[in-house]
Amino acid sequence: MEVTTLAIEKLKEVMQEQGETDSSLRVIAMPAESGGVQYMLTMEKETQADDTVMNLDGVNLLMDADSIPFLEEATIDFVENFGGQVGFVINNPMFASAGGCGSGGCGCGDGGGCGCGGGGCGGH
Repeated sequence: MEVTTLAIEKLKEVMQEQGETDSSLRVIAMPAESGGVQYMLTMEKETQADDTVMNLDGVNLLMDADSIPFLEEATIDFVENFGGQVGFVINNPMFASAGGCGSGGCGCGDGGGCGCGGGGCGGH
């Protein structure tokens, strides 16, 4: 998995704004009923026994063992105009995206990306 420099900078800003500087970003990927992949982003303070931890410029990303196969070719980025919104996206050339976007939270959109609107991350 790759995370762009802009996404790391924006993650730090979000974590600071939400008082989550001691948290990690959990990236969850799971098969969707449609055959694609559904992604979720959440802030968590604790790691689990099967987590892989990536530290990118002071930001910890957590991935559980079930999610890793779906994230190998994924890139997390931050875009200024994702369907008219500002937020984080997960692009993965290996899998089509599935799921519906929710406002203010992290959810998946059509077109191979996963958007996180409202400037913050929360799980669905």
